[in-house]
Amino acid sequence: MKYILENTDNCVGCSACAQRCPKQCISMVPDSEGFLSPVIEAEKCIDCGLCKKVCPVLSAGKQCGGSEKYDTPVTWAAWSLDVGIRLKSSSGGLFSMLAEDVLKKGGSVFGAAFGRDFTVKHLAVSNVSELDSLRRSKYVQSDMGRCYIEAERLLREHRPVLFSGTGCQIAGLKSFLGKDYPELLTVDLVCFGVPSPKIWSMYLDYMKKRFKSDISEISFRDKANGWKNYCMYISFRNGRIYRRTAVKDPFFIGFGKNIFSRKCCYSCRFRHPESRADITLADFWGAEKLNGTVADDNKGISLVLANTPKGKAAVESLAGKCYLKETVFSEAAALNPRLVSSAPMPALRSRFFGDLNSGMDFAGLQRKYMNTFIQSFKLWVKSILGEQALDGLRKLLGR
Repeated sequence: MKYILENTDNCVGCSACAQRCPKQCISMVPDSEGFLSPVIEAEKCIDCGLCKKVCPVLSAGKQCGGSEKYDTPVTWAAWSLDVGIRLKSSSGGLFSMLAEDVLKKGGSVFGAAFGRDFTVKHLAVSNVSELDSLRRSKYVQSDMGRCYIEAERLLREHRPVLFSGTGCQIAGLKSFLGKDYPELLTVDLVCFGVPSPKIWSMYLDYMKKRFKSDISEISFRDKANGWKNYCMYISFRNGRIYRRTAVKDPFFIGFGKNIFSRKCCYSCRFRHPESRADITLADFWGAEKLNGTVADDNKGISLVLANTPKGKAAVESLAGKCYLKETVFSEAAALNPRLVSSAPMPALRSRFFGDLNSGMDFAGLQRKYMNTFIQSFKLWVKSILGEQALDGLRKLLGR
């Protein structure tokens, strides 16, 4: 058994190496934490070096076929003027608008979608009727499958392609392709960190057991209570409905505490200014603070960054179909720090995965690490007594 990276903790799991291998001797295999990582069958390997050539970590800092980048991204607060699209989307609906434009030109759009078992996989759609599967955030690392290979095939046929994903997935695509294609538009999403698919699977099993039913629909970002008070929404085949805000749902609590993200996420190499995408999208939290120029109606506001002239042209082509208010990148980054910096790795993370790999089930992990009562109590302490009192509570609880 061989590994591509000397320190496997740096692997982002993009699968560029596995998809480029001419001998198909690299498999993406779940590690002990549930993240897909490349494993080489040594007896089949011919040491051609292509896997290392396309690794975005080993090529970090290189453009790898990317378009000319702006020193500072052109930045907007934006949302779709189609209220239906806006409410179906996690933030302001700009991804849907960009995607529809590509699809209407006969192109394909790649993004993360739920499978039948609600695992998250990347796939391509080729018509607007299929687009809804790619809308809305999925807070799980997606399995890329053979999407880079398929995107390359389409691009060689000169067909328009929009490829969306996390920063590392777009970096993986660019490294895989090795050249720029005029028909390719890339969109990365500002990412807090990618949670473990293993934890997501355990959460789903826990919820199905709790509600005594299989699941029919999931949304991480249900807007029934508004954009700012989004909920985890799960509908079950027996007719029951689960809807909890992020501070009351155990998966979201663990995600917010950042205890089950991939190790490389705590020192992400692909945040700004290292994004390799033409466009970066995010929620524009705090947009209403920008000199009062953006009215927040709680339906969702997108933060849109054009990193290249190609990205700028794509965004500006939406004028008339969306609200676009240009703003200053530094001000947007101050309100949304994950644009430029990673959240630190909490001390709890190693203990969490230690308990997981010792056999603790999701209910046990929830009681110990994702306790909804403790989370609500912390928020109450912070609101009444302030951040300093909350820091004291964290020390007392060892959390």
